[in-house]
Amino acid sequence: MKVAVPECRGRVSPVFDVAERIVLVDLARPESDVRVTEELGRMGPHARVRRLAELQVDVLVCGAISWSLEALIAAGGIRVVRLVCGDVDEIVRAFRDGTLDDDRFAMPGCCGKRRPGRQRRCRGGGGGRRGAREDTL
Repeated sequence: MKVAVPECRGRVSPVFDVAERIVLVDLARPESDVRVTEELGRMGPHARVRRLAELQVDVLVCGAISWSLEALIAAGGIRVVRLVCGDVDEIVRAFRDGTLDDDRFAMPGCCGKRRPGRQRRCRGGGGGRRGAREDTL
């Protein structure tokens, strides 16, 4: 399984839509600690999706992502795990170990809405922002 994580200064890039590089890890290989960096530069949404497909990415673990880009990536058969933050090495290790849903990897302000079964509401404010999606991965 090949996992891609957008990277900025060793951490998950906050917004995939504008991330300039991704780190690729092939978890199916015994030497899965080997990371390859791929430059995305200023690619547009369709070029990003094409590049992920060319790189044979199975899963994209990212911070924020626009709904339209997430839909394009998912339509291409790539699973998107969004609203994740932290050190890239820790994120890859947590993904491999199945502990990525730990709250310490939750992007600030996500209110626990990124995973099935974690539909907590934000404190205060009442119902979230207008037009916010309630569905999760």
